[in-house]
Amino acid sequence: MKGLNTPSLIISTALVTLLSSNTAFAEKAETEKLYDFDNKVHYYQTKLGDNNYKLEIQSDDYKHFTNQSVFLLRHADRLCRGQAFMLKVLEGVQEYERFPTKPRAYQPDLNVLLQCETKAEAKADAKKTK
Repeated sequence: MKGLNTPSLIISTALVTLLSSNTAFAEKAETEKLYDFDNKVHYYQTKLGDNNYKLEIQSDDYKHFTNQSVFLLRHADRLCRGQAFMLKVLEGVQEYERFPTKPRAYQPDLNVLLQCETKAEAKADAKKTK
């Protein structure tokens, strides 16, 4: 009888292990590839938490640089629903020259972490300033 129960115990242990690993992968944030028609910007958006996002704005040609910047601010305000927010630029800030005289080197995509302020944090900040 011991010999018959051992394989079923091993199989059930392996099954539980596989199911728990799938749960961990399901909780991982998924990245969405999106396009903003108004600003003509391709971007990736990853929701890291309730009030945290990672945005990756695709590097485009030079004339779209201002569109990307304006898009970033407006999109951050939209995601945070008008609440205060903080942007942390990870990489991809481009130099701004009105008339470039030589071809620019490859610019990396603009990678930004966005953190929205919650109402509780706003109330705490208001109490500190009083």
